[in-house]
Amino acid sequence: MSQRITLVTGASRRIGRAIAEACLTRDERVVAHRRSADSDPEPFCAPVLEWCWDMNDPLPALPEADITDVVLSASLFERGYAWGALGAADGGPGRIEEERERLQRHLRVNLLAPWELVVSLHARRPLRSVVMLLDTYLDRSFAGHSAYQVSRAAGAGMVRALAAELSPCRVNAVAPGTVLPSVRDPAERAEQEEAIAARTVLGRMGSVEDVVEAVLYLRDAPYVTGEILRVDGGRFKV
Repeated sequence: MSQRITLVTGASRRIGRAIAEACLTRDERVVAHRRSADSDPEPFCAPVLEWCWDMNDPLPALPEADITDVVLSASLFERGYAWGALGAADGGPGRIEEERERLQRHLRVNLLAPWELVVSLHARRPLRSVVMLLDTYLDRSFAGHSAYQVSRAAGAGMVRALAAELSPCRVNAVAPGTVLPSVRDPAERAEQEEAIAARTVLGRMGSVEDVVEAVLYLRDAPYVTGEILRVDGGRFKV
């Protein structure tokens, strides 16, 4: 069996970086994607193969390495307007145009770019597995977040379609809840973590490690495909 080489998109920070590091600690080879060659991420725990692509742009030349597995961690999240208020008198047409462009960006980065990357890699050399990072709220919508939510719901559909289309390559997704606080102030962070814990069945906030373990499980599970695994402590069930 050839050596496993995992491409991790968004590998320079947060969950993507943790996934790349976890693969490296298993003595696996990693292609670490980042958006721009101008960025200078912290060194990894072991050498990686670097590959840059701004996912708003057309797909460049594929990485030269014979990639066996793909983890799609890179994503876009922008807060927008509540769609029910787009026709308001205070600049309605301008807001509609702005929101249309926002929706296009989300669909490009969160759906079309991952699709193009996976099918291009698989056409060159059949992949073993693909794992996509989604969101536990992929099928719930909140005012001001609809462009993001639509792109995530479409991503769930893409995972199931790719599982059928690319078999025997296994294609799955992890849909995490909040595992990284969105505020920096320690007092506000503690308050946010308590509020999240109160809305989960397990009564605690998750960790990046919880997501990493789920990703690697799905990457390696030989008889699982087309699945979306929520890692949210039961938050979606409350």
